[in-house]
Amino acid sequence: MKGSKKIAIILLGRPGSGKDTQAELLAEKFGLVHIISSKLLEKAYGGSKRTIRLEGKIYDVAKERRHMHSGALVNFSFVADLINDEIRKVARAKKGLIMSASPRSKTEAKKELPLLHKFYDDNFFIFHVWISPEEVYIRNLKRHRKDLPELDTKKVIDKRLKVFNKYTLPVIQFLEKQKKIIEINGEQSIMKIHIDILKALDKIWPSQSKQKKK
Repeated sequence: MKGSKKIAIILLGRPGSGKDTQAELLAEKFGLVHIISSKLLEKAYGGSKRTIRLEGKIYDVAKERRHMHSGALVNFSFVADLINDEIRKVARAKKGLIMSASPRSKTEAKKELPLLHKFYDDNFFIFHVWISPEEVYIRNLKRHRKDLPELDTKKVIDKRLKVFNKYTLPVIQFLEKQKKIIEINGEQSIMKIHIDILKALDKIWPSQSKQKKK
């Protein structure tokens, strides 16, 4: 798919940075498939199988589910294998995609980024939607999600931030050093953040960022 006009976008950021909201806006504008790791995990957990085989490995479904609902990160290889399977499906269907919660670790990055480069070549971009740790608490304690309300407590937010600092922040810092990530101020209105992302895309993807959704 080298030279394809389809685009792949990754949005990274602290818990509550608005990654999912921005991903939905971009998916709608450009006709992208939004790959959400939590949705893939819930689908994997929803079946009757006690184990799942991916990329030749066997994963314990119940164990991975417990990790997720405790606020900890799920097995990195498990998430990466689920996502890579979805990336292949989307790319082979000749569609663009956007991801808003992965890679969250160097393990995921090492597995996912080469595959995205393979299918999307130069039309693959990574954004960091930055918010402060203080803003994380303000936003997460307010939102009370219906699907995973147990993740919106101070105790779990503390744990999620520690996990982010230990595993995801090093990925962002590495990409920054490689000049492969674009930082966006996430402490703005939803629409202002969206506009800033579009402006950045227009500079790095000028011939395509103005295209109409097909």
